Amino acid sequence: MKLANYDIKTLIYQNLRPDVQKAQEQPQAYSKAQFNILCRLIRQKKISRQFFNFILSSLFEITEWKKLNYKQMYELIHVLTFWDYRTEKGGTKL
Repeated sequence: MKLANYDIKTLIYQNLRPDVQKAQEQPQAYSKAQFNILCRLIRQKKISRQFFNFILSSLFEITEWKKLNYKQMYELIHVLTFWDYRTEKGGTKL
């Protein structure tokens, strides 16, 4: 094995079995399951369009949720799941 021009992470992943290497790859686009989870969260938490757009633009600096990749969608779902909806600063609801 050549060690030149490779970082340690690349060398480690090259020594994994081929079936495990494929499992480590993340899809480029969000999945249907993530989309369903996001829709369910919006309905359950009663998230307004204004608040959703605020979170989207603040976290990812984009305005259209369809441009999210797999990792960004995961992060958005995580934030919306664990957001403390009981706190409202100054009496204004986002």
